[in-house]
Amino acid sequence: MTLRSIMEKYYGSPVAKLDGDKEYGRLKKQLNRNDHAVEYKNGHDFRDGFRYKHGYEFYFRNEEEKNELQKRDGDERRLFLTGGLQMLFDGKSAQEHLVELECVSELQNLNLVKVLVKYLGKWAISFKYIQGYQNLMERTVHPHLLKEYNSRWFLFGYVQQEDDTWAIVNFALDRIVYNGSPNDIMVRVDIPFKKAPKDFYTNYFKDIVGVTKYDNAEVEKITIRTVDFKVHHLLRTKPIHSSQIETIPFDEKKGYGEFSICVIPNYELQARLLSFGQGLYVTGNSPFRQRMQDAITQLSCLYK
Repeated sequence: MTLRSIMEKYYGSPVAKLDGDKEYGRLKKQLNRNDHAVEYKNGHDFRDGFRYKHGYEFYFRNEEEKNELQKRDGDERRLFLTGGLQMLFDGKSAQEHLVELECVSELQNLNLVKVLVKYLGKWAISFKYIQGYQNLMERTVHPHLLKEYNSRWFLFGYVQQEDDTWAIVNFALDRIVYNGSPNDIMVRVDIPFKKAPKDFYTNYFKDIVGVTKYDNAEVEKITIRTVDFKVHHLLRTKPIHSSQIETIPFDEKKGYGEFSICVIPNYELQARLLSFGQGLYVTGNSPFRQRMQDAITQLSCLYK
């Protein structure tokens, strides 16, 4: 991509010569040293200014055009409010926005997202972790992935077990002990990093809802009967899992419809189904049905 084509792409119209052929030639020579030119992190002056960003070159012919492009960047930034993450990464908050993503901006240790990103797939790290909200322990993990679920953030990675086998473990960021000190997250340069196999996490999350995957657990076919017309259509438009199939359309005369999903049952699935209240229940003979029944019985006792 030539300098001229880059400029025309961003200006939306043909670009005339830049204040004489000599200046254009000098700038073009600088840019064509390699495929994506030289990276000028803070700008390199060629009269009106030059900036490099993520493989794209911007040359501002005058201050007015420079300000217009920066304003355009600002307008795009205001499109999204991402629960404080934007503030973490670019230092600016989106006070005006058109699209808002769910995220609790006051979540404890939300700023750890920015800290941990630079270690993903590169370095083993150690930190203190509050297991079960009670037991403080030192953990060493080979971090692979940061995942958000239900407005909460989790770090996934390999942890070496006592028998020298490796297990994927997730850590809730709000339970990592972090006070902003460099010593809170220790980089383990003495430990070779262990990467996850290709597409590992695509398969890891394939059979679960949320983030919890129990060891040696098997996929179950779970039948969900809806007894509320609105709840049924909500599940149609917002499936609980990618395996979800509508097996019985809602019949107003019979007063119910049904869906089936094939998943490894976990706490997140249970919480998701309970959130629909009396609009649905789990039917059939799956072990998960008994777990749901036990949870509802215990909950009912609290209200008696």
